[in-house]
Amino acid sequence: MTKIAIFVANKSEDIEVVVPIDIWRRAGFIVKLISVEKKKNLVLSHGTKISCDEILANENISKYNAIYLPGGVGHLKFNDTDAQRLINFLKKEGKNKKITFMAMCAAVEVFGGLGLLTNTKATCYPSYQKTFESTYVDKDVVVDKNFITGKAPGATISFALSAVAHISNKKQLAKQIANDIFYSGKIN
Repeated sequence: MTKIAIFVANKSEDIEVVVPIDIWRRAGFIVKLISVEKKKNLVLSHGTKISCDEILANENISKYNAIYLPGGVGHLKFNDTDAQRLINFLKKEGKNKKITFMAMCAAVEVFGGLGLLTNTKATCYPSYQKTFESTYVDKDVVVDKNFITGKAPGATISFALSAVAHISNKKQLAKQIANDIFYSGKIN
């Protein structure tokens, strides 16, 4: 069973939080929202209020087989000071091929800054690729090894469906969800 941990902070990008939750739950994945703040109730970058399932301090990250970091200004909280347990987990497990690591937009720089994208192609919001310049690819969604990265909010549906195809190893499942929501864009 696929279990995805979505790490969220105040000012995370709304669409990059909400859309993947919806699509991944349609795929039958277990999706949990984990706040890196000291509280469960957060406000996203454009005013959407959400209630997370748990706060990082109380969560066992190792029970998940997929980790997702949405972008937005909130990604700045994914650091040693505010999210020490997350960063320690990424440093320790970042090369674990059994875990899928996903990030959108500006949050991809977290993986890049930790050196996790060395020899791995990835994309992100333009101007955030400095931490992994040599493997940056200017595409909406890049799937390479066990990393899935998305460029910007406009690529969120394609990103979430590409994750379904990659994680489940069933591209047909992703295509069925796309058909159900009348999405005709690309699935990697």
